[in-house]
Amino acid sequence: MNRKAYPSDVSDDEWAFVAPYLTLMTEDAP
Repeated sequence: MNRKAYPSDVSDDEWAFVAPYLTLMTEDAP
């Protein structure tokens, strides 16, 4: 999986930990 690097880019382990929260926030967004 390739994704663009952002200024606040994180390691794969950190991303794997945070990604579920980001998707939940997106799904709950109005």
